[in-house]
Amino acid sequence: MFTVEIKNISIPANIGVTSREKTRKQILKVSFTFSYIVNKKKNLDKISNLKDYSKITKYLKQIIVESRFNTLEKLIDYTVIKLEKKFKIKNIKIKINKAAVAKKYGSESLSVSN
Repeated sequence: MFTVEIKNISIPANIGVTSREKTRKQILKVSFTFSYIVNKKKNLDKISNLKDYSKITKYLKQIIVESRFNTLEKLIDYTVIKLEKKFKIKNIKIKINKAAVAKKYGSESLSVSN
């Protein structure tokens, strides 16, 4: 089994409870990991036998940019389901940091993860 980790992708999103958060995009910093299994008979040096990190990352960005949820928890749950279904990957862990909101509280970060 292989585990892939991608950290701190900057993604603009409309997410939040307040009307301001819903109408003004804010930058989310998204990190995620996932696992997958490759049949031992497959050539590990052939990209077609592996998961395409680029396609997975682009799809993740698309989901988040197009989403209109109130909470990060709902966004994470929805995103995991979509990624599992489309790419047949497992053990997806997502962490989303709302740095701009954290600054309001005098904090370096404010994040939610599954």
